[in-house]
Amino acid sequence: MLSYGMRLFASHLAACGLGLWVYVEMADQRTGLALAIAVCVLVAAVSSYAVTRRHARFIRQCAGVLGAVAEGDYGRRLWPESGLALEELAQSVNAMASGIESQVTALAADKARIEAVLEGMREGLMVLSEEGRIVMTNKALDDIFPHAAEAVGRLPIEAVPCPELQNAAETVLNWQDAQRPAVVSVQIEPMHDRFFDVSLVRPVRRHPGLGAVLVFHDLTEFRRLDKVRRDFVANVSHELRTPLTSIKGYAETLLGERQFLEGQGKRFLDVILKNANHMSKMVEELLSLARIENDRQAPVKTPVKAGEALRAALRECAALSRERSVTVEIRLPEGDVTVSADSGQLTQVFRNLLENALKYGPSGSMVIVSHSAGNGEATFCVEDMGPGVPEAERQRVFERFYRVDRPRMKSEGGTGLGLAIAKHIVERHGGRIWVEQARDRMTGAAFCFSLPDAS
Repeated sequence: MLSYGMRLFASHLAACGLGLWVYVEMADQRTGLALAIAVCVLVAAVSSYAVTRRHARFIRQCAGVLGAVAEGDYGRRLWPESGLALEELAQSVNAMASGIESQVTALAADKARIEAVLEGMREGLMVLSEEGRIVMTNKALDDIFPHAAEAVGRLPIEAVPCPELQNAAETVLNWQDAQRPAVVSVQIEPMHDRFFDVSLVRPVRRHPGLGAVLVFHDLTEFRRLDKVRRDFVANVSHELRTPLTSIKGYAETLLGERQFLEGQGKRFLDVILKNANHMSKMVEELLSLARIENDRQAPVKTPVKAGEALRAALRECAALSRERSVTVEIRLPEGDVTVSADSGQLTQVFRNLLENALKYGPSGSMVIVSHSAGNGEATFCVEDMGPGVPEAERQRVFERFYRVDRPRMKSEGGTGLGLAIAKHIVERHGGRIWVEQARDRMTGAAFCFSLPDAS
């Protein structure tokens, strides 16, 4: 029998052999597993590299298309390989490029149309930024003011040497009245014998970079022709005074002769004298209107009591009032109304309006002169009980020689100049004049005018 030691040694040796066998078997398995893992990693790396290259190529293409679009080449598109996961991105980029191309094409077409319109305009155009700097001008303005094209980024006064234009531009840009649109019109004379009416408009909706638009209308030829007309009227009227005075004098002398005290000869002389008086009055009013139009100096305005000017005008119209049997009622507040005006010219306005009301009012009627105040203005209205003025003709009644009822006015000796003279005087005083339907009545006209209040 083997000793205990030998048996123990034999058992250890058997255990070592079994362990060695297990170790060998496990080593073979680890080698296979490592080899399998290595193969998988290699395959994954190769696949990832291939996919990464395709994606990188697509991203470079995408960057190239986006760069081309940014530089203005809107025709570039992406054509990704089939099955690529980024096809949806490619479609989005292509759609974006197509949309941008369509919008840019539309904007270019709009810009071309706008430029064609601006270049075809006879009026000069200037666009200002919100800071009051010149953004653009058109060809017509560049032709009028040669330095305008070089003044982009500068103030309007640097292109058009006119302080009135600069002040008007600042008024429009700083407009604070939310109830009225920012529209200002100013007439300027930037060069000798060159006249322009400039319309300045600020858009209702504010846009970044757009402050105001200025349109220059050339009035030079109109002013020249208007001056020729005024000079012609003044010269002809002056030349007519002498022969008309002679006709009136001879007619009055003949009417004093015995053989012309009655009969057909007297009727003929009465007609001659009546028409001579009518023409003399027309000549005087034409000369008065010419003096007002040709006087470039502003009227000398002082505080004037309107009631005194009205009563002076009423004294001059007293004979016509008696002849027509029309009474005049004055409704001015106690203490009178003080306005800033030229006293003589204010009396002339009242006289012309009273004469018009007395001629149109029926016999036995009444003319009412009333007053109202507000917003720093004094408003006066002369109302009659006549047929009134149709609404379609209310803008024209202040034109020279215009008559609403021609046959009647001719028979009553009207010249058609009284309202035109009144309009010129009121506007030269910084006021306004208009006509409306008489208040509280179905018929009649109310001629109203406003002047700055001096009280």
